[in-house]
Amino acid sequence: MVAKEVSEAIENDDLEAVKQLSSKVLNPSLIDEHGCNSLHLAARHSGPDLIAFLVNQRGFKATERSNIGATPCHDAAAAGNLEALKWLVRNTTCNVNNQDGTGATALHLACRFHHTQVTEWLLDEAKADSSKVTSSDGLPLHFAVVGGDYDAVKLLLEDDPSSANLQISNGATASYLAAQEGHIEILRLLISEYRGNVKVKAYDGMSVVHAAAQSGHLDCVRFLVDEEKCNPNDRDFDGATPLHYAASQGHDLVIDWLMKVGGAKVTLDNLGGSPLHNAAECNQIECVKVLIRNGCSIEITDNNGLTAAELAKKCFHEKCANIIATYKPQSQHKAS
Repeated sequence: MVAKEVSEAIENDDLEAVKQLSSKVLNPSLIDEHGCNSLHLAARHSGPDLIAFLVNQRGFKATERSNIGATPCHDAAAAGNLEALKWLVRNTTCNVNNQDGTGATALHLACRFHHTQVTEWLLDEAKADSSKVTSSDGLPLHFAVVGGDYDAVKLLLEDDPSSANLQISNGATASYLAAQEGHIEILRLLISEYRGNVKVKAYDGMSVVHAAAQSGHLDCVRFLVDEEKCNPNDRDFDGATPLHYAASQGHDLVIDWLMKVGGAKVTLDNLGGSPLHNAAECNQIECVKVLIRNGCSIEITDNNGLTAAELAKKCFHEKCANIIATYKPQSQHKAS
């Protein structure tokens, strides 16, 4: 096990203290509960001098892997420790394109954790392969989108413009992920400059509008429906529309805009449920109110013959059931 005195010295980048440690406590065979040795730790926290000492004087190898298959290069990239990463790549046999147990490379991790300088160096100097995919078919581009790193997204798209519409294992594209995460500027970049195709759906039939509505990102919903003319009534393979998803997740502002401005209509999913049924089942009281206020009928019955109020009661949401049965809108609020 990596001793506390070792980890403290390394985390403080204290080379002199590390030099004083005996081989008994500073040993490549000693690992923590994650299978990481002192070089992994140094790659996250220390400068190149300390790392050079571990490799050249104490016999640590940059090819050693943790329990999840991460090398010190992976750790340096994930932590944004560019100087450590540079030294490891230039002075050891560690390859920047090595993949960990999930298939992630150093480039994936730099992108995921918003270390743009590391990403730029990996692409420009280390010639990292941006086409490597993880076990879920994720490209570094997908990781950069999820991490919200606009500059890294642009770098990766410049490196390979064709990656804009490549799908991960569930069918999501970079545009879908940007909408899901609410990264509106990245979404605009993908669609406006790199031909991100908003018609490409995930493998369950969810569209980019579904993704934005489910996560409650109204700015993305507005952009997609208003500017990109995406269908606000699109249905996934279960017949659910963006309204259904917004209702389930409690996004009343998205519902209000979609129904008042975006052209969304009340439709039924494959189980006969309206968005009001979704809101009732999930006890989303504000969504219940906004749906009723915008004209969703409380009389609709699903394939089991249940109204939304009856479904709420069946799910033990007594207050929600009562609101559905008795709610009388006091006024109309204009969506903006």
